[in-house]
Amino acid sequence: MLSTLFPTFIIDSSRATTQLCHTGHICGTDKSPYNVRGHRHPYTAVYTMLFASLLSRPIRMAEIGIANGASAEMWEEYFTHPESEIHMFDNDAGLVEYVKSRVPSERLRANTMNVAIDGDVSRALRQSSNGELYDVIIDDSSHNLEHQIRIVKEAMPFIKPGGMLIIEDIFKSTADEAYLEPLKEQIQQCAFAYFVQCEHTLRWSPGWDNDKLLVLVKH
Repeated sequence: MLSTLFPTFIIDSSRATTQLCHTGHICGTDKSPYNVRGHRHPYTAVYTMLFASLLSRPIRMAEIGIANGASAEMWEEYFTHPESEIHMFDNDAGLVEYVKSRVPSERLRANTMNVAIDGDVSRALRQSSNGELYDVIIDDSSHNLEHQIRIVKEAMPFIKPGGMLIIEDIFKSTADEAYLEPLKEQIQQCAFAYFVQCEHTLRWSPGWDNDKLLVLVKH
């Protein structure tokens, strides 16, 4: 059965405060359950589990969706290797310019990308990466299912073997099959693919209930 390729792990990180949780809190990103400026998704402890092995070497990571630039600042402070690169993308050119001023680092690049347009995800990744592949790509853009499917299809060719493509903020009310069926081809390119339902006593996403990740690990 196809569904066996997509197990769901339920991770309650209430007793697992990490340095990334603290950094996310200070930067004000909703990826940390300790954020005090709005929604609180319990992602940072999970990301610590996934990314800790990357800290000692140069990596190239990208995030789609800039918002207030808080997560860009968090990633720049977390991935400290001097040769690591943080690539940020957004449809709003104003936010692209804003994040460059908020995070004035030579390791950060910011460019436009419209996830609602066929081909624009791959265009933006190709132009920004100069032919190099990514260790990690995270989507935190529109949270629209159609856009998320497009991002997976167009971003997968830009992931290194062993690299990760992560879709954030998946609605718990959306059936797993809504991802399974259109992503059959991409699943075949993965060593492992799974959902993570993130729980925390401080989790707060009223009206959304979308504290869920899709993690794709490429062969």
